[in-house]
Amino acid sequence: MHSIHLPSVARWLLAVLLGVLLFWLALPRLLGLAAERWLAIPGLEALHVDIEKVGGGHAHVSELRAVYRSAGGHRFKIALHDVAVDYALAGRHIESLDIARGELEISPGQVSQVSPWPELEWPPLPLSEAQVGDLRVTVNWPERRPLEAQGNLRFRQTAGQLQMEFRPAADLLRITASQPQLPDNELEVHAEWLPAAGPAAQAWLHIARQPDQQPARLVAQLPLPALSELGRIFGLAMPLTATGGVAMLKAEALLGETAGTIRAISGEAEFSDARLQVAEIASPLAIALAGKLGFSWQPTHAQLELQPGLNWQVMAEGEQSLQASGRLDRAFAVRVDDGVAISDAEFPFAVDSPQWGQWEGAVQRVRLNGGAGLADWRAAEVQLRIKGQLKQWQRDSVQMRGMQAAGKVALHWSHPAELRSELALQLDVQRLAWLGDSPLTVSKSTWMLSAEAAAKADGEFWKTLAVHGEASSPQLRVAQGSARALTLGPSRLQVVQFRPAGPEGAQGELLLAADAMRIGTWPAPALRARLRLDGGALRGDGGLQLHGTEVLRFVGTHALSKGCGEATLTTQQSLQTLGKLLQPRPPALLPLDLQVGEADARFTMGWCTQPRLRFDAKGSLQVRDAALGWERARAEAVQLMLQLDGLNPLQGRIRLAAQRGELATGTPLSDLNVDLALAAQTLRLHALHVKLLGGSVSSEPLSLPWPPAEQTLPLEIRQIDLGQLLALPKVHGLSGSGRLDGVLPLVYRDGSVEVRDGQLNGLGAGTIKYAPAGSIPDNPGLQALRNFHYRQLGIHVWYVSDGTYRTQATLEGNNPDFYNGYPIRFGLNINGKLPGLFRSAVFSGDFNRHILEQLQSGKLE
Repeated sequence: MHSIHLPSVARWLLAVLLGVLLFWLALPRLLGLAAERWLAIPGLEALHVDIEKVGGGHAHVSELRAVYRSAGGHRFKIALHDVAVDYALAGRHIESLDIARGELEISPGQVSQVSPWPELEWPPLPLSEAQVGDLRVTVNWPERRPLEAQGNLRFRQTAGQLQMEFRPAADLLRITASQPQLPDNELEVHAEWLPAAGPAAQAWLHIARQPDQQPARLVAQLPLPALSELGRIFGLAMPLTATGGVAMLKAEALLGETAGTIRAISGEAEFSDARLQVAEIASPLAIALAGKLGFSWQPTHAQLELQPGLNWQVMAEGEQSLQASGRLDRAFAVRVDDGVAISDAEFPFAVDSPQWGQWEGAVQRVRLNGGAGLADWRAAEVQLRIKGQLKQWQRDSVQMRGMQAAGKVALHWSHPAELRSELALQLDVQRLAWLGDSPLTVSKSTWMLSAEAAAKADGEFWKTLAVHGEASSPQLRVAQGSARALTLGPSRLQVVQFRPAGPEGAQGELLLAADAMRIGTWPAPALRARLRLDGGALRGDGGLQLHGTEVLRFVGTHALSKGCGEATLTTQQSLQTLGKLLQPRPPALLPLDLQVGEADARFTMGWCTQPRLRFDAKGSLQVRDAALGWERARAEAVQLMLQLDGLNPLQGRIRLAAQRGELATGTPLSDLNVDLALAAQTLRLHALHVKLLGGSVSSEPLSLPWPPAEQTLPLEIRQIDLGQLLALPKVHGLSGSGRLDGVLPLVYRDGSVEVRDGQLNGLGAGTIKYAPAGSIPDNPGLQALRNFHYRQLGIHVWYVSDGTYRTQATLEGNNPDFYNGYPIRFGLNINGKLPGLFRSAVFSGDFNRHILEQLQSGKLE
């Protein structure tokens, strides 16, 4: 059986009655009668009486002190001062006790033995009236703060009724006990709390003369502010303060066979407009409650059932203000069987917070595991269903807008104080941004989150907190300002382990995977990385993969406190394999044909995010023995070395060599050698030479400002074969002979190459023949060009970035077949617009039709 203790106030009042009874038993000793009788009182450990005077029917005691220990182990220490006694010696009856001052100190003990319920019959006491003008009662609980109360105590006995009144200040606590003298009549105890201000509280207890023979009943009407005031007076540390509302309680109990035990309790409680406050916390709480609940208890089974219609509301004020509320549409029951409390019903709730948005959900499952008694919980778990939205949230440089979430959360607690939590959520975010000098924005995205966390629920919480889980998204779009966006396919961040407050700082390991990282139409590699957090450093390693093959490897570290880090990128690839992996390709890379060769690269990158984003890189790329093509152009035995010395400013060197090759027009080239060096503000041309068209194109070493600003790079043309030059556009019937020298001044402007007044001159005599198979316009100049033998040839060339070109050719000579070889001097102007002229000449070669049209419409002077 489980013992149930009497209410504290009742124990105190009974203790006072016991003190009065002891005084009555000691009175014959004071009068010198039967001294051996009081000595036989069990439990009386000490007694001291200071009798001032004794007279007929009246006595005055200056002081009475006694120590009494009950059979249950409770210790009572009593001190009464200035006691006036009026008695009737012949009738062995005390008419009245008037005690000026008294102290009662109670030290509760443990029940040492079991005994059956006594027969509850209130015997007539040999005392009609007693009062204590100033009574101080103290209860010393083991390992708890003592309870104290002080006030006036008054006792009255009338026929069949006992009444006690305790008045702390202007308030009144009244207990009235009555029991008719008929057989099997119940003992009725009526308790009233009548405060000077505020509503009254009262309770009725009905208990049988033989308690284990008939159920005991309790009916109470309890204004909650009155209970709070009563607790304050008796020194109870109440976590809640009631400001309004009434609780109605009806309960029935089946008492056990031994005293202080109970077999079963059942009943219901109804709260009307209950208003409570919790003030001793950082954000004060206001709680409102209205509704009905039922309860039942047995030693191995209990149930608490919240009835439909119950409303509740919790409001927190202060910086982290929020409002939570709920209403039950269906009953919510918690069952307890053999120390295990379970509820599978739903307890709905809604939460609204300016900082954390609007949420709704329900407690779906509650489970509590008890020990020997229900107060000794060993484990607890709660599962919740939640759904909500947050319009905007920002912490430092991270900003989130339009977040919606839905999922489940589970909380677990186990002895002695371990906490675990599990969550599975779907997040939809309209916009996620990293603010700063280089802002990043993630547009509308969907995330699936699953995580578990565990820690000790005490002062070691942060030191023992450990988290693992993962977040995944089917697609992400990341943009930096107005630059081209980066699109990621299915991505996942797996937290293998994470401890935010380890012995040496935060510790953790994370795995990052992102598929199809696409920028524009470039190949979309997959990212695989492992990140390790070790105190103030974040270390990572991983690589980029194309079609499952790793093409780039990186290792790096980032110092969190400084906001700076560095990484090394390495790759070593067969060009033929790399060419197959570069799929799909953007339009710019579609013509690229990587045939043979090897490439390897190593770059070191460094960055800092504070006070602004800075980024730099150094390293080198080498291509050896490569054979490659671009559209119709080809190059073989290619050696390339790219050395990068920095990005801010851009510095480095490029060396390119090819033994042989072919332009898009089929023109062979050989001995290509290019050596460029870029310094802080200067582009240095160390070497530029290629054998082409039977001659060569080259440049002397020189320095140019960087970035280019209208400065020219003069290309020297030496011994170019005019016949091979005229064959470039592949115009049918156009041919020639002779050689040319000259200079082509190149200028880089708006991303294109321009020619500023290029000059080509013939070296001696030669021929130009334009003799197509079909007829040509009846133009004397074109007729002369059928077989023109020149003595002098000069060509001026202009070409600008938008494709506009202009040529002026001056020829002196004759055509032996035209006017008997009469000497001719004329000028030929060809102009128009041909965008991408150099690309066509070097890579594609598709410009012949345009040149033909211009040639046939050329003007002769």
